[in-house]
Amino acid sequence: MTRLLYEVDPYLRTFDAEVCNVQGEWVALDRTAFFPGGGGQDADSGWISGLEVKSVRAQGEDVLHQVPGHRLAPGTRVECQIDWERRHDLMRGHTGEHLLFSILCKMHPEIELVKIAITPAKKSLIVKGELNWPLLAMAQTEANDAIAAQLPVSEVWASKDSEAVKEIRIKVERIHGDKVRIVRIGDIDRAACAGVHVQNTREIKMLLVTRLVSARPAGDFEIEFETGREAMGTAMRLSSIALQAADATGAQPDDLVGAIGNLSAEVRSRRELLKAYAKQALSRLEPEKVEGVRVYSGVFEGVDKKTLVDAVNGFVGEGRSAAVMASVDDRLMLVVATSKDLPVDCRLVLAEGLRLVGGKGGGGMNFASGGAADPSKAEVALSSALAALRSALK
Repeated sequence: MTRLLYEVDPYLRTFDAEVCNVQGEWVALDRTAFFPGGGGQDADSGWISGLEVKSVRAQGEDVLHQVPGHRLAPGTRVECQIDWERRHDLMRGHTGEHLLFSILCKMHPEIELVKIAITPAKKSLIVKGELNWPLLAMAQTEANDAIAAQLPVSEVWASKDSEAVKEIRIKVERIHGDKVRIVRIGDIDRAACAGVHVQNTREIKMLLVTRLVSARPAGDFEIEFETGREAMGTAMRLSSIALQAADATGAQPDDLVGAIGNLSAEVRSRRELLKAYAKQALSRLEPEKVEGVRVYSGVFEGVDKKTLVDAVNGFVGEGRSAAVMASVDDRLMLVVATSKDLPVDCRLVLAEGLRLVGGKGGGGMNFASGGAADPSKAEVALSSALAALRSALK
């Protein structure tokens, strides 16, 4: 059985221990400060007798340490060191997650925590319940007020059936044994947790919500956040971006969201107008005759794929007809089609049209489509495809 030093002192960086069992690369010690992961928090890394600890996991009452290339044997005394910068980052993130979710629960009691991820690369929580940026902004402000207040973070053990357990955030089915470890952040949060945490909220320094995205089907939303100096750096970078965006739109920073909403509405309106004009142009398009075949062609701005494909299918449904159409928006789209009575491979025509513009696509004998990143090269793609079609018809 491994004695868990991290439960007694989460700030212990170095310790000595005795190897009590070896299973290939995995080494069990009689005591350890290496946290084996849990509650969404990554396991620790570090060194045992100068050898890198790649991973840590719990196995029954033991904690196993993965030490590739070791030559350790049971009974060996070892000096161990935690990767402290990594551990402290995870501790800040885990405590920050407790703080943020507890505040969200008070603002939105119906919210439910589904999953937590506390890693060096990403810190997030997945929740069920309705969320939006204004609510998150208020929760973030309150969380940072709690950080500035330098609230103590304490841990106590309690019996699973005690009155204290009835008043905390807990998922009883995840608790093994008769004891519950309760982590308390001032008067803001009390929750069952076996992870490692900072001892005072001031160590978090700052909490910044960076993303709010759909998490379905696991939950409704995933909230990503940062803490510490990383949060400060990201806040400064995003602030600079927001100020530049406000300057570019001619809006005051506080009015930027509304200004962008107005611009988006204007863009949608103009796209609808472009689509309407394009539909009119498509309906009036006159073909040229090539070797007795009606060939429809043109470049159209703002036409969605369905509208263009519907028009092309209508053109080639007449028999002895072909179409080479391009649509430009954020990208270039090229469509090539022929009636089934023509011995032309549309895939070859499409490939020739996209060859000079770095595009790609596919399809069948009588219909093929593809695209390229640069919409300014639409005329080049169209001309090249038309030349290939005329050559095939001859």
